[in-house]
Amino acid sequence: MWNIKDINSKKDYVTERIKHCTDSKEKERLELSLISYLALLDNSGTLRYTGFYNAMDKITQNKFSAKREQENAQLEQDLFFKEEAFLDDDYLQFLLNVCNNIAETPYVDFDESYISPFDTDYKNILETSYGFYTDLGDQEILEQAKKVLTDESSINLAKTSRRGMTDCSGLTFNDYTFGKSYINLTKKNNIFDYQVANHEVMHGVDFYMQNKVPSENYYGFHEVPTYTIDYLFIDYLESKGMDANEVQKLRMKKDNYLQELAKLTQTQIKGALIRNKKYNNPTIEDIREILHPQLIKQLLELQSGVISYGLYNQIKIDKQQGLENLKSFMKNILPKSQTPDFSFIGLDNQTIMELSKQIGTYSMTNEASIQETQGFTR
Repeated sequence: MWNIKDINSKKDYVTERIKHCTDSKEKERLELSLISYLALLDNSGTLRYTGFYNAMDKITQNKFSAKREQENAQLEQDLFFKEEAFLDDDYLQFLLNVCNNIAETPYVDFDESYISPFDTDYKNILETSYGFYTDLGDQEILEQAKKVLTDESSINLAKTSRRGMTDCSGLTFNDYTFGKSYINLTKKNNIFDYQVANHEVMHGVDFYMQNKVPSENYYGFHEVPTYTIDYLFIDYLESKGMDANEVQKLRMKKDNYLQELAKLTQTQIKGALIRNKKYNNPTIEDIREILHPQLIKQLLELQSGVISYGLYNQIKIDKQQGLENLKSFMKNILPKSQTPDFSFIGLDNQTIMELSKQIGTYSMTNEASIQETQGFTR
């Protein structure tokens, strides 16, 4: 479990350092760490830092924590979005095209209720994740994963989370001052618990490979390593004897998530254009006017999902080369002063555009195989 006393001590230390820090780069890392410490305490599941604040917010209709949370949210907003990343008309149009392509792929129907409940065990969940990273066959990735999986103070198992985080089965917070990644897990008692834990461990791997800070790195592609590993882990679960029908539901969930995100993004853009009375034949400038950080984040996440699917396919075809490309991605800084270019991992814009038309085939291809052997239907 997380060492709450140690986290509190680090929070106080960093708070004091920030007051006297004059170096902008150091201050950024300190502030990123402070945000993480506050989130760690909030989501620790302890009576003092989670239960008490939840109770007081319920009594005061969220007024008890409002001021503190507003200040923290503003700090986080400034760190990640105050200095805008490069987004010219060509790149914006590319992102919109990726979004539209995903939204138009054959729909994969999925609902959380499709996943069957069963009692899961944290020990088995983490052992399964360790087995996956071992079987992956890449020593460098395994060594980074072990920093999380073999350090009890890096993993927290909580039954309660702070408001706003109640739907999050897994969370990862990174300490840029002392170089440590922390994950939080809340069981749902179904097969998704396994994927969530493994996903959060990969966030830790990504952090240990390269501590990326938002002032230097093009923010928005942090899910590429985790989404890539999701694909591989789902296949791994099936290879280890997990119920094929339940594993297939994880595949459907992955495809459906990107499709739903694309449709949501389209709807939000359409609504904003209508409110601006510019829905008929909008120009790229009309769309730019209604953009806000959350919309940009969603567009970049959609591109991230396609990149991940591309890396997954690379690994399936040539495991060593695919994993090298995945590691290259994690170790590289994407300059925020220019359009992100992923040709260095074999995924140029044309390839990404073609792959965006294939979202959904991951679950559909595997479903056909399962239907042949077990008669599984959606």
